[in-house]
Amino acid sequence: MKKHNCFIVLLCLTLSACAGQKVVASDPDNAGLSRLAKSDINEVVELHQRAVMQDLKLMMLKLYKRNPAGRHDKNKRDIKASVDFFFSRPNDQYFSQWREMNATDIIRIALDETYQGSDRVLPYIFGLRKMIMASYDNHTEFFYFTSIDGQKLYNSARNIEIAAWMLAENRDIKGNLLLLSDSLIDEQRNLSYQRLFGEMIATQDNLAELIASKNGRLIKSVVVNAASMMFLPI
Repeated sequence: MKKHNCFIVLLCLTLSACAGQKVVASDPDNAGLSRLAKSDINEVVELHQRAVMQDLKLMMLKLYKRNPAGRHDKNKRDIKASVDFFFSRPNDQYFSQWREMNATDIIRIALDETYQGSDRVLPYIFGLRKMIMASYDNHTEFFYFTSIDGQKLYNSARNIEIAAWMLAENRDIKGNLLLLSDSLIDEQRNLSYQRLFGEMIATQDNLAELIASKNGRLIKSVVVNAASMMFLPI
């Protein structure tokens, strides 16, 4: 048993060193040798991380289609290529103006009336992605000795709720929404953004409960008043 444990430790260290900087957890079916250093719970964590990032990617695509005019790279690539390019890079690289900022402050900037940039979708998704990845302690590989905090996952779910409320409510001085998402008056009803937010929240909440149960810890529940825009710490 001791030899087996030593082998697992060495394998985890080797694979972590060789993994490089990935953007999201790998599909376990393509994990190869690294699966030897993963427990079932590790693969479940990776499944949840991939799911929430896929939903966030779709959210960015939909927001750009709904708000195409201000996109920062509209003269270089189409919307799908723009979104693919953004999610092909690690969340802590590029856009140096936001790199050192708190993720939730970036979300606030995106939906602040005084923001001077033309592209509000970019900081909004950048902030959400940075915040969600922080709830996974910025890991994109999960092995036997990788630990994450269920409370952080829970807090991130509440923060997504606040970000969703801000998207639906924040307006300029003329009463116009800063970013269009779900239907406006007289438009065909479209609640697909709400569904995406709901899926992301459920993904984070489900994993938070699973991790807390596995670790024998209680999650401190919080009643969030979205209108206060008070994000929880990650």
